[in-house]
Amino acid sequence: MLEQLNAEKYEKLASSFQLTCLETGQLIFRPHETIQFVVFPVSAIIAMQIDISDGSSADIVLIGKEGMVGSGVMGGNQNFSRARVKFSGFAYKLPLGIFQTELAQDSAFLKIWMAATRQMILQIAMPTVCSGKHSNEQQIVRWIMNTLDKTQGQTLQVTHQEIADILGIRRESVTLAAGKLSHEGLISVTRGQLEVLDRTALAARACECYRVMHPAKKH
Repeated sequence: MLEQLNAEKYEKLASSFQLTCLETGQLIFRPHETIQFVVFPVSAIIAMQIDISDGSSADIVLIGKEGMVGSGVMGGNQNFSRARVKFSGFAYKLPLGIFQTELAQDSAFLKIWMAATRQMILQIAMPTVCSGKHSNEQQIVRWIMNTLDKTQGQTLQVTHQEIADILGIRRESVTLAAGKLSHEGLISVTRGQLEVLDRTALAARACECYRVMHPAKKH
């Protein structure tokens, strides 16, 4: 997202950015908490979550380098969901007041934020369509590709059970699909880790939901 800023804007904000290392499971902010910073992931991925009555939390959307966390506070400083680090990595923090000022004064900055917000809304809506129209394998490939697009590198620290929980399918279905993709040389799976070996071929196996979200992407 920050790469879309022109050189003048980036230089203006550079001194206000704080580079930070985020660890998996780290809580960024709680629901209804007054926040001081917005966060722009670089290699980290952050999950926006809601609390469930049984005491657990469910992911609403994953946000990586394409977006930012804290955009819901544009008109104030109260966040309405939980933000927790899903995959460790680096991120930039920007004071909330500076972010709000730039949105109010700079139309180009506002357009970048609006585009990122539209993409986030599409990410939230797409799984509902995908789960009703496409096979488990296609959903798994879509999730792998979408998640890789949010970070850097080709490896995800994730288990079959975590993927199953995210997609709402059986763990056995994930294991079966992962085994097939591994046998075909598209991915490599070890305990708690998934590495993409052939990104172009894997993307071709994804359903059209992935291409709808990335119409101009070339793999």
